[in-house]
Amino acid sequence: MGVSVYYTCRRNHNLTDSEEQEIKAIIDKYNAGFEMKDIGETFCVYDYEQDEPTVIFAGSTKLPFSDDFEDTLHALFYWLTCLTDIRRSISNGDWHVHLDDTDAIWDEETGWQMPGGV
Repeated sequence: MGVSVYYTCRRNHNLTDSEEQEIKAIIDKYNAGFEMKDIGETFCVYDYEQDEPTVIFAGSTKLPFSDDFEDTLHALFYWLTCLTDIRRSISNGDWHVHLDDTDAIWDEETGWQMPGGV
């Protein structure tokens, strides 16, 4: 059974061209540097939905399922760092990031973190 990290950003206007370009560059960089491609998924962004125009960025990424729990944690922190960079490139968005039933916490200095030091 796998665990996924989910992410959504809402805003009353679409991403700008420069935001889209910056986000694509961030995702490409993190996907290229992901060391566990053989046991985990790369970063996934859903297609834009015309039915929900306020959702400007959304996706989910399944974390590696491994006998070594450290692999899962490493991937979680890696993708949270990617999401931190993406959040910082989108102005005025309302974000929700969670790991199945547990919400990630945003900190302006350190970015996305899991509660309780996880």
